[in-house]
Amino acid sequence: MYYEEVFSWAENVEGKMVHIDTVPNGKHCGCICPNCHEKLVARHGDINAHGFAHLSHDREANLDICYKVTLLKLAEQIIETQKRIHVPSYYGIYKETDIEFVDVKIDFRFEREDRQPDVIATTKENQKYLIVFCFDGYVRHKQSFDYHGLTYLLVNLTRQKLNSLENFLLASSEDRYWINNDVYFKGIEKKYREIGKLVKLVQDEECKECKIRYSCCAVMLSDHGFSTPLVIKNNGQLFRLCKTEKYMQELKKYCKQQEEDRLCREANHRRWKEKLLARREPENLLKSTSCSEIYSINQDTSGCSDVKVIDLERTCFNCEMNLGWACKDGWAHCAICSGERFFGRVSPEQAKQCPSFTRKKP
Repeated sequence: MYYEEVFSWAENVEGKMVHIDTVPNGKHCGCICPNCHEKLVARHGDINAHGFAHLSHDREANLDICYKVTLLKLAEQIIETQKRIHVPSYYGIYKETDIEFVDVKIDFRFEREDRQPDVIATTKENQKYLIVFCFDGYVRHKQSFDYHGLTYLLVNLTRQKLNSLENFLLASSEDRYWINNDVYFKGIEKKYREIGKLVKLVQDEECKECKIRYSCCAVMLSDHGFSTPLVIKNNGQLFRLCKTEKYMQELKKYCKQQEEDRLCREANHRRWKEKLLARREPENLLKSTSCSEIYSINQDTSGCSDVKVIDLERTCFNCEMNLGWACKDGWAHCAICSGERFFGRVSPEQAKQCPSFTRKKP
């Protein structure tokens, strides 16, 4: 880039940024570069480029850095003199708007190691806004900025030019982001109440433990046909907006379903106990229960330690289909004894005493 064509602003002897049209032509303009502090020459007219140029021909100044510093100092001065800035939307809850200030403090140092922002602006409600300017691929601060509990706006100046910088800061919402906004964050629930909606800010970690998380009641965003929960970042933590009324409705449905499941389990348990009692009465069992049903009882009661060994009168010689002939010890057994042996309640030696066993057919 031919930087002399775009250096339309420079720093005067009072430390203020001035435009090329407001200073005398030539070496007597009294301006310096805000970065390298080298004297500048003002060039007016159509023959030479209309702007400031570094005076020495053997300069070692990095014009890229000089231009960034000029942009930065001019941006700070615009906020200081105009006492306002146009801010972007906050997660769609707060619309983009102008914020006016009653007091603005700026820090002209481009390179610094502290955590101070470029601009500290205060509104008439005594709310402080921290404004930090940045450039793509360039880290200005050697220490990270501690923004917890503060309202912090980041403005990217990479694509900006000196002559259009004021309009960019005061009328556009592009290339600026809320890193943190404690003022807006604390007013979210009130903002929703004003439009007749009830929401509650819930930490994302808490949502993961929610009983009805699979029927999420958060405020949703539509992105390419897919709905995803609105996630708000504040003080380094993630939050969701839970719809209070919908949450209560879904929670009632969940509790009702849980109660129905409980009653169903209790009913199944009662039926299981009835079968178990019937199983302990051989006469009733033989009269009303088939061998396959008895075997199913065996499976249902596999976890009960109080089930007794099969009584000798429980035989199944009349049930040829239930006999198994694959025993290595030469004995065949019915399904009941098979189940008892499988679940460890009857040893092989005890099982051989049951009349339902017979020698393996040749």
